[in-house]
Amino acid sequence: MVKEWTDGALERNIPTSEDFSLVKTLGDPVVIRNWNIAGLPNDKVSSENGILTTIAERYSLCIDP
Repeated sequence: MVKEWTDGALERNIPTSEDFSLVKTLGDPVVIRNWNIAGLPNDKVSSENGILTTIAERYSLCIDP
């Protein structure tokens, strides 16, 4: 999904990097590390979900499998 987004941005001449990372762009390493210490798994998807959950203007829909 990120690849499609970056490809679309490049096609429209919107500045972006080929190796876009949500964690590097919007994430705070200290906050993410605190999440990991508190028990959040140390993987990319968990960090991205944490970032999106904390910066969202609306409540997120969380489904517990």
